[in-house]
Amino acid sequence: MKKICKRAFAVLLALSLGFTACDDYLDVNVDPNNPPTSTPALTLPAGQGELAYVLGNQFQFLGNFFAQHWTQAGAANQYCDLELYQITSSDYDARVWGELYAGALNDFRYVAAQAEENGNPNFQAIGEIMQAYTMQVITDAWGDVPFTSALEGLDNVNPEYQEQELIYDGLINKLDSALMLIDEGAPEPGASDLVYGGDMDLWRRFANTLKLRIYLRQAYVRPDVAQSGIQQMYANGAEFLEIGQTGDIPFADQTQNRNPFYQTQVVFRGGVDVVASNTALNYLEETNDPRIDEFYNPAERGPAAGLFVGVDQGVECTPDRTGDQANTVSKPGPFAASPTSAVPFITAAESYFLQAEAAARGWTGGMADAQELYRQGIEASFVYVGQDIDALDEYLAQSEVGYPTGAPVEEQVEQIITQKWISFNGVQGFEAWTEYRRTGYPSFIDPSAASTLGPDIIPKRLIYPNTEAIRNSNYPGLLEVDVPVWWDVKD
Repeated sequence: MKKICKRAFAVLLALSLGFTACDDYLDVNVDPNNPPTSTPALTLPAGQGELAYVLGNQFQFLGNFFAQHWTQAGAANQYCDLELYQITSSDYDARVWGELYAGALNDFRYVAAQAEENGNPNFQAIGEIMQAYTMQVITDAWGDVPFTSALEGLDNVNPEYQEQELIYDGLINKLDSALMLIDEGAPEPGASDLVYGGDMDLWRRFANTLKLRIYLRQAYVRPDVAQSGIQQMYANGAEFLEIGQTGDIPFADQTQNRNPFYQTQVVFRGGVDVVASNTALNYLEETNDPRIDEFYNPAERGPAAGLFVGVDQGVECTPDRTGDQANTVSKPGPFAASPTSAVPFITAAESYFLQAEAAARGWTGGMADAQELYRQGIEASFVYVGQDIDALDEYLAQSEVGYPTGAPVEEQVEQIITQKWISFNGVQGFEAWTEYRRTGYPSFIDPSAASTLGPDIIPKRLIYPNTEAIRNSNYPGLLEVDVPVWWDVKD
């Protein structure tokens, strides 16, 4: 209990530091690489907290809407731009691009640099790992972005954009270097690490799981690179995150320290905007998925009171909107809409599903069983959202859910990704959208009824922020949301 309280307090501190960092970035007389009064122990939780806030707030809404776990309620229009697919250059500007670069990424870079200078390899390793994680989020959102030339302060106020392919190669190199640094005999960061409390074995597993994610993101664009990298990981005996080892940031039911989705949607907005999408809700009901009780709440009022009822994706942002109140349909449930829900960076469920896909593709050298890993992924999801696993065997016995042993590889991958999509519901919204872009699964997702992009198109990227167009002479020009990023090549 004491550990939880300390971590919760640290999140409050981290978020307050993170908000300050964004403001400081706007002062061109301050070198962001050399904050005058910080240390790795203070800066690490600031970066972790700020990253969690983006993933649990702006990217949680974005991802769960685009992946069709959630949709707009009829009595409001707060998120109709997401349903219309009308993303502008100001939507994810200073409060997201700025927080990721000048906040989280800058903090992690400072941690690594200061730790190297002070001879603390474990702080340095965590700083490098979190840089890789944050950069993957950034490049998966925007495509080509500043990487090696970013955050050089006044030494380079116009950082060059690098191709996403080169960034991905750089992320693997950064993780390999970080893994070499980990020294379980050296001092550990302890409570200043909000994710694992300084447990470096878990950080090793986290880094390996992140590497696996990075390789599999390239499964369709560079399958040879992905296969070779994954085979080498298994040959080297890489260990990945398991049940109980999810890397996440905890929150507490305290002012300014609540889960960011809960704080934004329930506290600030009164829960009037976000409701269950029929795309996800219908699938959960059709497969008798017991996790429906964790992902959604039954309708509170109206003719469907006490029942699960959703809304067709985007219909409440069209001229045919019904105007139904949010309380007359299902809303995000106990897991997502709780003040104390953690924000995960990588869940154990994602780890197992990544391993299952690698095994299904035959890239593990026969060292992993795709069917068993698929089962473990579902079990890990049950455990993480608080669902009783006694129902697991009955759930898996259904033909729509059971692993398709003997089917073509792509059918096995589709089943794995569909279950991964379910596990991401209200948990990892950004990853749900990103994996849909990569694979096209679940195959039953259709564009929002309010889409302005035309048939068969769901947003494929975010638009570069307006501040880049104004301030950076290396700005590559406007790319619309229907332009795929580098790894998005599958038909």
